[in-house]
Amino acid sequence: MSALKRGDYEAAYREFETLAEQGDTKAMVTIGMFFYKGEGFPQDYTLAMDWFLRALELGNGDAYNNIGVMYRDGLGVTTNRAIAYDLFLLVHMKGMGSQSTQYRANKNLRREVDELGEDQIRYALCLSEDQVIGFVRERGATPAHIIKSPGKHVPIRDREWWLDGEIPVFKCP
Repeated sequence: MSALKRGDYEAAYREFETLAEQGDTKAMVTIGMFFYKGEGFPQDYTLAMDWFLRALELGNGDAYNNIGVMYRDGLGVTTNRAIAYDLFLLVHMKGMGSQSTQYRANKNLRREVDELGEDQIRYALCLSEDQVIGFVRERGATPAHIIKSPGKHVPIRDREWWLDGEIPVFKCP
């Protein structure tokens, strides 16, 4: 952190990289943010995504949220608001991350709810968490409804998270 305060991004990168190699997801997200914002290094959304994906695989809520922003805004990936919605929703519903992580994800989720049409939200809710994560892993190269992984695909709308009447009744294709 002292290297960051001095503006020595190369030294900070080396320290965070050591921590990241030991499995520290906060370090992974921090390095991703260097590239996302172009702080100390040229802005590079591909490298940012590389680091965020590493942290996502270990369940880091900030990584989910940051990748959601990238899909929402089309930063280094093709815009996919349904995937963004689901990533923000997963952070919220699974209680991932710190209070500030929850605040950012909920703010992003509210924006999606306000801006997306009902059909887009229903489509997003019909995807399973496995499909969303598979889509993100593939960086959108495969449509989410085609991504298959072992196990049963439970649509997000059918998860045990919801209160009665919280989401409208509809069938997933």
